[in-house]
Amino acid sequence: MGRPYYDANGVTLYLGDCADIEVPHDLLLTDPPYGQEFKSGKSHDLWGWIHGDDDMDGMHARLAHALKSLRRGRHVYIFGKLIDLTKLPLCAPAELIWDKGMIGMGDLTSPWGPQHENITFAVYELSKANRAKGYGNLAARLRKGSVLRSIRANSGSVCHHPMEKPVDILRQMIESSSVMYETVYDPFAGSGSTLIAAAIEGRKAIGVEIEERYCEAAARRFEAELPTLASFQVFESVNR
Repeated sequence: MGRPYYDANGVTLYLGDCADIEVPHDLLLTDPPYGQEFKSGKSHDLWGWIHGDDDMDGMHARLAHALKSLRRGRHVYIFGKLIDLTKLPLCAPAELIWDKGMIGMGDLTSPWGPQHENITFAVYELSKANRAKGYGNLAARLRKGSVLRSIRANSGSVCHHPMEKPVDILRQMIESSSVMYETVYDPFAGSGSTLIAAAIEGRKAIGVEIEERYCEAAARRFEAELPTLASFQVFESVNR
């Protein structure tokens, strides 16, 4: 697996390809490349190209690899609507909507501007026969509505990653689908928002990011959030 790029306060981040790493975990929560060959036009191409954003087959293969280490019958959340569930051992899917609280750019010729993003919820079930039988109706720890509201930072405030997600919306999903001290895994960690959310919720957080620039950004964020994440150290010290 190699040495972690960052490892402190219950948060572990690896630099590398998630296809080469196996992480036993209780909840998979991730925002994979969207398959849209993203390239930012902001500030003279501040962000540049996102690695893997032109490889949907590779993305599905990496998600399938990550699922092998997820506990059977546990929950999965994947941002974006391009995921093909037929390629993955998932069942009982539900479509969640992230209400961003502001109108995005989108097609400026349309009278309707995009204000939401899709999130796929599903349950990991390894057996194809069981999936066909309708297994996977595991209840969430906290049952909530399918619309999650969280204001997305505007373009001027996004400073860590072009697809940066608000920590509070990630906390909602983590709280609903895991309990204290379980492990949350993000195989496409970006700048670490999922890991920060997991640590705040008292979960162990593990992520993998293939681009070093975003590992650096995530490590800086973790250091800045140490006063918040330090609460996890209490658990570690008590259980040693």
